[in-house]
Amino acid sequence: MRFTILLFLLLVPGIAFAENLLVNSNKLFNFAEKSYPELFSPASTATFNLDNYLVRYYPNTGNYLGTLGEDAYVYGDVFNGLLKAGVISNFIELEPDSDELLAQLFGGGQSNVQVYGSGVVTSILSDDLDGSRHQRFIIELKSKQTLLIAHNIDLAPRVDGLSLNDQIEFFGEYEWNDKGGVIHWTHDDPEEIHVNGWIFHNNVIYQ
Repeated sequence: MRFTILLFLLLVPGIAFAENLLVNSNKLFNFAEKSYPELFSPASTATFNLDNYLVRYYPNTGNYLGTLGEDAYVYGDVFNGLLKAGVISNFIELEPDSDELLAQLFGGGQSNVQVYGSGVVTSILSDDLDGSRHQRFIIELKSKQTLLIAHNIDLAPRVDGLSLNDQIEFFGEYEWNDKGGVIHWTHDDPEEIHVNGWIFHNNVIYQ
């Protein structure tokens, strides 16, 4: 069984890599947990950063899954240490660019929709201190649509070292406004009712 799994990991041909690194890494981890529970359990452990890898650790089996850029890795005694398994797109269909969906939400005046995406920081605003404190900045998508990111820093860490032209990835809730929209809920929900969101910047997850 071990030989079959390792052979599969090594021989599946690679294809092109896309954006949305954290979204696709989490999708890969979920796929591996479902496909190989004997190697990666318990399922749905937290994704974290470790020496520039995005990683999930599985205490029941002592194994790790990780990504570094487009590459996928496994680590553990069963793999004789660190093993490059291929690229993310060997194992999952990569998530598509979300710009079209975000444009549809803006054009249709829709709100309260869970979305992901990525963009470039074009403006850094002062914190919103009315009620829960929010770090605020504006990003521009490839489509040129702009989004205000309102990141709750009472519930999640501040995005450190944020600068103009930085690339960020987000997972949160879209709210319509006439300037392109607002993304909020980029954090864990302490009441475990709302979907947990995040911001990914400089290979660090903020949630």
